[in-house]
Amino acid sequence: METKMTYKRRSREEVLLWLKRAKERKQAWEEQTELELKMMADEARRAKESHYFEFTV
Repeated sequence: METKMTYKRRSREEVLLWLKRAKERKQAWEEQTELELKMMADEARRAKESHYFEFTV
């Protein structure tokens, strides 16, 4: 029975390109998450300033 390789050897350039794309995806995800959190914080601040959710006022 012949043994087969389960992985393909990658060149240095291929690995660096894969790493660069992974870093770009991570950066885009972090920017999107930060934008969403900022929007949620702004919405919460506006709701607090308008006293919309305060029933005792």
